[in-house]
Amino acid sequence: MTLERMLFESIIINDNIKITVTRLDSSRVKLSIDAPPEVAINREEVFNRIIDQKPQPEQPAAQRSIVRRLLSRKQVGKVLQD
Repeated sequence: MTLERMLFESIIINDNIKITVTRLDSSRVKLSIDAPPEVAINREEVFNRIIDQKPQPEQPAAQRSIVRRLLSRKQVGKVLQD
């Protein structure tokens, strides 16, 4: 979706988020965003850094053990018999 807005015009998202154009320069737009505190608002480059830094959930030791056993060609038959 693409919307055009003039200076000081707004868009409303989900009845509780308001985005207003507050300044226009030759190559930049300044936006004002009013949203509930539980709504995370980040610039895209900041959001991407946050995602890249999130640790991946670790597998429990029991799952790692099963995966290792299944990947071991020598023990595949034994795992199936267990």
